Amino acid sequence: MKTKRTATVLTVIAIIAIGYFAIPKLIGLEQSVKGFSNFEEVIGIPNDLARYTTGVVELITAILLVLSLTVAKRAETTHIAGYLLLSGTMVGGLLTEFLIRPEPKVMLVYIAIVLLAIAIYQLLNTHTLKALDNE
Repeated sequence: MKTKRTATVLTVIAIIAIGYFAIPKLIGLEQSVKGFSNFEEVIGIPNDLARYTTGVVELITAILLVLSLTVAKRAETTHIAGYLLLSGTMVGGLLTEFLIRPEPKVMLVYIAIVLLAIAIYQLLNTHTLKALDNE
């Protein structure tokens, strides 16, 4: 039972964190716009396209994770999809920090590492969580 509770708490943390980062990108807050200001010159992707795409992917991730907690019939599928998407997004975030930004923002690196660790933990425990759901 402790494993399921831990998994739920970690999922809620992931939902809050990824949602917290998605919304500013989608509504175009100045800090997010500034954070994507050099994408076009470094990798040739328009800054706004990179920002909106990232925000949409983060929002989809949050929705999948919410569904993994609320829709029992598809919980395993949405759990796996959500955490695979979160993993990819955090790897992309780390690559962005080290390869695109002129200077990595240390706090964003730490957050990405923590969320990536949560995603890996959750993916590795998917089978255990499914067994607990069937009890």
